[in-house]
Amino acid sequence: MCGRSHAARIDDAVSDIAELISGVVQGSGIGPVMFIAYINELIYILKQFGIKVKLFADDVKTYVQIVNCVDMERLQSALSAL
Repeated sequence: MCGRSHAARIDDAVSDIAELISGVVQGSGIGPVMFIAYINELIYILKQFGIKVKLFADDVKTYVQIVNCVDMERLQSALSAL
């Protein structure tokens, strides 16, 4: 879809208009399919590194216990893989 734009409003202040060049329009027919593809890949990658993932509707919680430098490196590797 071409020609989409966005501006943010807080009280009476409005930001500059920005052209949207990527993404899925909210309410589109393909939106749910794209979300499932995204969320499944996210879960798969994080679990490969032992990162715990909890899902509820469209919310995702990720966590891992950090005890030492190895745990920090594992978390960084997972984030880099994403």
